[in-house]
Amino acid sequence: MTSVEPLPENPASRLTVTLRDTREGLGRIVSTLRSVPVSELTYRVSEDTRATAEIVLAPADAPRARRRLHRMVDVLAVTEATTRTP
Repeated sequence: MTSVEPLPENPASRLTVTLRDTREGLGRIVSTLRSVPVSELTYRVSEDTRATAEIVLAPADAPRARRRLHRMVDVLAVTEATTRTP
């Protein structure tokens, strides 16, 4: 009987961006990160005119993406967490 080992999980970085919600907010994020490979992007708007974007990408790309996002006018904060993806 042969046991099968699970495949190793790949590390990923999750950037959480808090920004003022504008009509162009999501488009600006997409445009800002156009040359960065993003595996997942979610965008939520709350009632207090704030928006939150969560971006999952490779850890090697996170510093460059974080620097670009910080330069956006509407961005209030960018935080990063390391996660595992299957």
